[in-house]
Amino acid sequence: GAIFTLILILACISSSYAFWSTGHMIISRIAYEQLKEKNETLYNLIEEDIKLLQEFSVEVNHSFVEAAIWADDNKEIAFNQFTEWHYADTPVILPDFEGEVPYQPQNVTWGINEMVKTLSYTKTPKFNNSLALSFSWRYLLHLIGDIHQPLHASTMFSAQFPDGDMGGNLFMIDYEAEDMNNLHSLWDACVDQYGSIWAPLSDDEWTSIGEFADSIMKMYPRESVQARVDITDPRVWAKESFNLAKEVVYSDLKSGDKITPEYLKIGRKAVNEQLAVGGYRLADALLNLAQKRYSESIIKQKLQSS
Repeated sequence: GAIFTLILILACISSSYAFWSTGHMIISRIAYEQLKEKNETLYNLIEEDIKLLQEFSVEVNHSFVEAAIWADDNKEIAFNQFTEWHYADTPVILPDFEGEVPYQPQNVTWGINEMVKTLSYTKTPKFNNSLALSFSWRYLLHLIGDIHQPLHASTMFSAQFPDGDMGGNLFMIDYEAEDMNNLHSLWDACVDQYGSIWAPLSDDEWTSIGEFADSIMKMYPRESVQARVDITDPRVWAKESFNLAKEVVYSDLKSGDKITPEYLKIGRKAVNEQLAVGGYRLADALLNLAQKRYSESIIKQKLQSS
């Protein structure tokens, strides 16, 4: 009925922010470092496309990294048509749940695949396709971050939450930080790590994001997680995050429980690996698309005009 419809609408709104801004920019900063090291020419071409929509953003000096939060920033101007792309509410069903779970036709894996289709289209367009390209690079930066946040790949259904807990948004916790009073917000905040940094980045904030990214890459060097990085199917990425939600995020926790130091320790370890793997996967996905998209002649033409 109307109440159930309202609940679904609220779920779409409130579960759409993943990793807040800091986590997203850490993932994109990892990809930035990887891309510049592997192929700076292709990185520059991607950034050039991304900057086409810079004037419609808060970005200043670091568009590639800052653009990772553009998809969330758009919600502040009521540009919400793409909200369901940010998550896949795969149900975590407790034994006491009775009923049916809602079907979500468009989700984060669908969104990633659609952006990839647009960026893989290399036929000569009949008109200027710059807007479509910039939009797609930007959303891909964001959605690959989203899919690595476990509570963007799950939602709990139980007797307490018969309509779902909105990806942990309704799952209240007892924790010292006032802005992290539910499970989703705690995991959006990388399990209370790295603070809250927003675009546009100051010079000091750019340095901080770089230090966070460097620290995570040292914790989880590419070679230590290469088996995971080699998986390119977003459906598998979502399944990994769903399993992490079941086994680590929700674990044996009950709504209202106090968050223990042990929970924080386990959660931070898990989320840091997700940030590293997400950054490496993002770099590889962008590089693969750029290699298809930019022919030798296009690269030569761009280099000559720059």
